[in-house]
Amino acid sequence: MRFLCLHGMGTSAEIFETQTGPLRQALGKNHDFEFYEGEHEVPAAPGIDTVFNCEVYKAWYDPCLGASTHRKAIELLRDIVDEDGPFDGCIGFSQGAALLASLLLSNQALDPFAPSPFRLAIFICGSSALRVTESDSSWSRIDPQELEGKNKRINIPTVHIYGRKDPAYQESLNLKNMCEPRNRLEYAHTSGHDIPRGIYVTKEMARVVHKGIERAMFTH
Repeated sequence: MRFLCLHGMGTSAEIFETQTGPLRQALGKNHDFEFYEGEHEVPAAPGIDTVFNCEVYKAWYDPCLGASTHRKAIELLRDIVDEDGPFDGCIGFSQGAALLASLLLSNQALDPFAPSPFRLAIFICGSSALRVTESDSSWSRIDPQELEGKNKRINIPTVHIYGRKDPAYQESLNLKNMCEPRNRLEYAHTSGHDIPRGIYVTKEMARVVHKGIERAMFTH
């Protein structure tokens, strides 16, 4: 499969490529991974600059830079899909996962019968998809129960990987609940807001992702 990969806030495409290295290796050589980078310079995510000494750190959107950054990030992502696609799947970490979820929900709302740009979404320590109103610069989390009530949850196969010690643990659960239960798989590790690199945990993450890939291929 060919995957589009989006980093989290305060990191970069290069950092995310490094962070996913062991997992990608465990998935085997039959997959391609394309890493993209947000447009906005922001401070480094907590602890990132002690491991990755970069000149700049990026985000896809930032409330401090205005509500329009969220809309423009979705537009940028649509352009990437149109110009560099097709992609079979997508992988997002934290804000990158939230942006991918926002795109999927937006596309389904615009045309519920249109094919999805991805057959599989992998959300790692994902944040909630957002509803942003530019007229009053309001930012709010999309309510999973609202999506359930309107039968508008993300309907493609999804894999959710999150840490039980993550301060944003509830965000990952919110994102999971935005996705159709019959199509989702999950794996909870014992670390925090990161991608563990231990041999056992990496094998377990890869095992769940492989199941997601099989499900996506079967339902395509």
